[in-house]
Amino acid sequence: MSLAEKLDLYSKEYWDFRNSKNEGIHKIANYPAPMVAPMQHELLQLLVNENPNYHNMLDPFHGTGVTLVEGQEIGLEVFGIDINPYAHIISLAKLEKYNPDEIKQANTNMLNRIELLKNDGSYERYSFDNISKWFRDDVIESLSIIRAAIEQEQNRKNRRYYWLCFGEIVKKYSNTRTSTFKLHVKEAEKIEEMENHIYRDFKKKIEETYILIGYPPVGKFELKCGDSNSIMTELEKESFDIICTSPPYGDNGTTVTYGQFSTLQLLWIDSNDFKYDNSCIDNYSKIDSLSLGGTLSRNNAFYCSPLLSDYIEKISPHKRKKIMQFYSDYENSFRSMVRLLKINGSMVLTLGNRKVDGIEFPFTQINADIAQHYGLKVEYVITRNILNKRMPRKVSRLSDGQSVSSMSKETTLLLKKES
Repeated sequence: MSLAEKLDLYSKEYWDFRNSKNEGIHKIANYPAPMVAPMQHELLQLLVNENPNYHNMLDPFHGTGVTLVEGQEIGLEVFGIDINPYAHIISLAKLEKYNPDEIKQANTNMLNRIELLKNDGSYERYSFDNISKWFRDDVIESLSIIRAAIEQEQNRKNRRYYWLCFGEIVKKYSNTRTSTFKLHVKEAEKIEEMENHIYRDFKKKIEETYILIGYPPVGKFELKCGDSNSIMTELEKESFDIICTSPPYGDNGTTVTYGQFSTLQLLWIDSNDFKYDNSCIDNYSKIDSLSLGGTLSRNNAFYCSPLLSDYIEKISPHKRKKIMQFYSDYENSFRSMVRLLKINGSMVLTLGNRKVDGIEFPFTQINADIAQHYGLKVEYVITRNILNKRMPRKVSRLSDGQSVSSMSKETTLLLKKES
């Protein structure tokens, strides 16, 4: 039975995963629009069953590492890339894992250090530009003490564990609204009403997270934090059996502002314990500006889909440049993915069509067109309703004040690179 015939046996509703929630390891940190873990696991397992020689996988937009973790679980060596350092920190924790016996003892030592710092005051109050806008004064004090205690941890891997946990506490006690991924200050009344339980919450977080992550490590992995287009050009061609990813559906500024969501956490975390360029948080929008279609993009497309040309004619002239900018960056990414995929390798893309000017951008169909242009066969198409992803209904406002609608459906393309 072929892969397509096997997939035909599933009902359409099955792929909605109506009652599914990301559990266990995928609950360790909050992040916008995570992948549905059971779906990725199922698809990857089907591919490996169909192709027993598959042994490695690339995700060039790995987010919180859902696909990487699920790939590892079925025995694949995994390689991930993401431009967002916070996504990198979360994924690294999931993949490197932590010895529970070591963490238990380290947690005891950590809590003792916090108490000592609280009592003797031998810490520096942490600061960065505009910190008082985003954090209440007593919150800054509490977070500064925990930060100092983490810096005193001698084991670097353990420090990475605590930075992960600390990032979640930083976000929870910031003055930013939770109704949007963009940075907007809460109403003054809500800021004043917030109760400070930072020490209690940090204690709970460090005591439960390593249990969710699990132990021991599952298999080989490699993570790179940076621009996927640049990093992919450095990798050897035809080096991956599977490329499985959910690329951005548009530029971050008008879809999901992953960078703005992550910046406050990153401003508190010591980047020296990780491998990423700290200049990406020089301002609150820089990560989003560096991402596909961002204001710092400089790529040109090698192939322009006729579907894109038709679409561009339908939308306002001042919005066309943004769409073209994103398309050019993405087409470069797609071409790199094709170069890195082995002959007879599989590509799995989870995609969504957003709306601009009330007109749906046919991103899914454009991907199918680009795939065929670069010699990939569309083996199967799965369409699912988005039921559990944390995505706002209105994700942004453009320069004319019009909202860009989020999407309610996703499409997964299963592609094959033929000889």
